[in-house]
Amino acid sequence: MLTFATPADEAQADQLMQPCLIRVVDNIRKHTETLDWRSEYLEQVRWPGTATADQRQQVRDLAAQLQAASPEQATVLRQQLSQLPTPTPAYKLRLTEGSALAEPLTETLAEKNSTATLDVWELCFGVCFSDYQPQQPVSVDLALLDDDGEINWLALDEKAKALVAQAIDQVIAPS
Repeated sequence: MLTFATPADEAQADQLMQPCLIRVVDNIRKHTETLDWRSEYLEQVRWPGTATADQRQQVRDLAAQLQAASPEQATVLRQQLSQLPTPTPAYKLRLTEGSALAEPLTETLAEKNSTATLDVWELCFGVCFSDYQPQQPVSVDLALLDDDGEINWLALDEKAKALVAQAIDQVIAPS
């Protein structure tokens, strides 16, 4: 869970997080195209630490009911959901070595493949915030905004490109 250094940082992060995600994902694509590694995204959910197993199941059940609900039923279901802990989406990038080659022909060859995983949101946070450290209050990197408070797209793309390349190169480096 992010803690913002100031209310202004929270407002600026609201403006920047979607563009950061887009630039991170695009730069992941560009960087992984040059590697002999297969990349795939894994979608997960993060639950607040206070969410019980029963509450998690209740949220899943209500969300499933919402899919086929009438407008009247949907209103009631959304109200019930609003009273429960809300999960947030989490995305992991899994990289598997040797993907440009055909599928391994033997179990032995498959066992030699290396796998690395990156948290996409952590990369986004690294782009969006100055000196991002998990569990510490965050401040928006003001270099990502111009003098009028608008997004500086060039600075955003350059920072995303550099952080993505550094993170991927670090996790796939030979041990």
